[in-house]
Amino acid sequence: MNLLNYFKAFYQVVHELIQQQKFNHDFLTRYLFDLEKKYEGKFSDEQRFKIEKYYGKLIAPILCGTYKMLYGEKLTEDERKRATLFGILTPLGDDLFDVHQLPIEKITQLTFEPEQYEASLFAEHVVKEIQAYLLKEVPNKSEYISASKDVLDLQVATAAQTSPEIEYELLKQITYRKGAVSVIIYHQILSEAADNEMMKVLEEVGGLYQLGNDLFDVYKDTRDGIYTIPNTCKDFSSLRDIFMSKVKKMNQLISALPYRKDQIEKFSIIINSINARSLVAIDEWIKFYEKHSTERNLRSFTRKELIIDMEKPRLLLKALYYTWKLPRMK
Repeated sequence: MNLLNYFKAFYQVVHELIQQQKFNHDFLTRYLFDLEKKYEGKFSDEQRFKIEKYYGKLIAPILCGTYKMLYGEKLTEDERKRATLFGILTPLGDDLFDVHQLPIEKITQLTFEPEQYEASLFAEHVVKEIQAYLLKEVPNKSEYISASKDVLDLQVATAAQTSPEIEYELLKQITYRKGAVSVIIYHQILSEAADNEMMKVLEEVGGLYQLGNDLFDVYKDTRDGIYTIPNTCKDFSSLRDIFMSKVKKMNQLISALPYRKDQIEKFSIIINSINARSLVAIDEWIKFYEKHSTERNLRSFTRKELIIDMEKPRLLLKALYYTWKLPRMK
């Protein structure tokens, strides 16, 4: 692993974040305002936070920009726009399913036949407009539709995570597949759809990312009655071993991709920078249960006790170390 590629990977991410910030200033902020005016509604504070601070700010540059970098290409303005628009769809679609509890038949029509959909809620109007645009504009329509179906199927499957009786094998299957379809659909809105080799990589990347999300959402998921691998885990040391083996498998698949070595290394470094944060979280949960070995009921702990603050210098430095270490594991 070439040391110079670590610096190049860092530059890639920073450059894409700057480009996305400019795009959001020129397009996203005004578009959100126009949607509220057009449909006489408001994005909730949580929706706006997710759009402006996460999906619309980080996903396009970190995921889509990194895909394009691997291929030796730059993210185009049209691709950036589609990725940003999908970043609006994601939290609103989740709320239509979880909060508004729309019947699956309505969500299905909204997903595949948005122009025929009779919208009434503000979120429905927004999803209808954006999904209709994407279905017209994505270059790989069949791949995007297939990915959309996978996302919809996983939304239905996640209902099982509200049951305390959910079996661990099903929980693993839902977790890893949910992450996979989430990163795959962001690829399928690009100019070129993912081939079979890349799909295998994305399945591993997405599974690790979803597990990482759940590691940082233990408080929220426990509060909301959602059962995940982390908040039902009885042995985080074993989970750490599983995590490391999945990282190695992912790295092997990345290394086998038919692209230039420096592009593959930069791709691996950027992808593993997210896994590095997740590994820090696992280490923190190991320490947590060493300290609280007699109390396994997470509901008895405060929010502060269950939140992993990655802004702490100690954890930041550890994440940097793991960012150095993980891409080198095969």
